[in-house]
Amino acid sequence: MRIVTKLREAARDRGMSDWETANVEAVVGFIIVAVFMSIGVVLLYQVETATPTIANSSGWYSTQSTLATTASSGYGLLGITLIVMAAVAILGTLFVLVPRGD
Repeated sequence: MRIVTKLREAARDRGMSDWETANVEAVVGFIIVAVFMSIGVVLLYQVETATPTIANSSGWYSTQSTLATTASSGYGLLGITLIVMAAVAILGTLFVLVPRGD
């Protein structure tokens, strides 16, 4: 119970006294991150299709393929961000449901 009380006090000190507002902000943040990720996928695709095709014999081919592979695989990890944000919102709601020791 002491940990929950300390977390609530820390949240209140940082301006999060209203749990409903915090949950709404978490949902809005989740939606904003999802929209930016969707836009990022379109931008990465457009950049990759706009770059000229380099022949396999060129020294620049490996650089171009490495850049495209790294960007696309690294972008897939951003989906974990949405999972973490959802987990934080759920934990925030659970902290509200825990009875206070006051």
